[in-house]
Amino acid sequence: MRRYVEASAAHQNAARTEHLLERILPDPKLHARFVNTLARLEYVGVRKILKSRRAERLDLEGIQHILDEAVHTLRLKKAAAALGAASGAQVDVATFADGATLAGDAGENYLQALDHRAEEALGDLLPGERAEANYLLTSAAVEVRAQVFYPLYERILRACDAGFSVAAISKDEDRHLDEMAAGLGANLSDWRRRLEPLLAAEESLFARFLGAVEEAVARAHG
Repeated sequence: MRRYVEASAAHQNAARTEHLLERILPDPKLHARFVNTLARLEYVGVRKILKSRRAERLDLEGIQHILDEAVHTLRLKKAAAALGAASGAQVDVATFADGATLAGDAGENYLQALDHRAEEALGDLLPGERAEANYLLTSAAVEVRAQVFYPLYERILRACDAGFSVAAISKDEDRHLDEMAAGLGANLSDWRRRLEPLLAAEESLFARFLGAVEEAVARAHG
């Protein structure tokens, strides 16, 4: 699984993300909305896990995954509120409405589209097997992205002395990636054949999301 993270880190999307973060972080108002977007994405992840996992398949590790993602949502939401308050201007990050985020609708669309691509990749499985496989496959793709994004974001946060850290989130996501790899190996014998096209699709979908954030930043800078 680590080689997929390395491949994504070498993709042009990573450099594009770094450039975008370097434009966002100096502006506290934009940064507050962007962090609120990240909180929204974590919330959507929680919602999807709750919908996809059946009680008879949910173990302690699965409950911990739900809890971790909910805590990430809360941490990021609090950070967004603190950034908004410190900006000296009225920044509404109280909800996850599109206007309270930075391309939040596009971010949610990215996750929804990724989930749909995973469904298509698993269409040959029996209905009783599909939900769990979808959880594992989609989560693996998301965790690969997280292991590229959060370390990069942490480095820029430190360089900008932003006053908060995502290192703990990154550590959780690293553990989740290992868990998804183990789950795929135990439940889906041909998981590599299914995951690799999904990761390629994820890069395209993520690029579309980055484009929406770039447009939002350009509008804000007028």
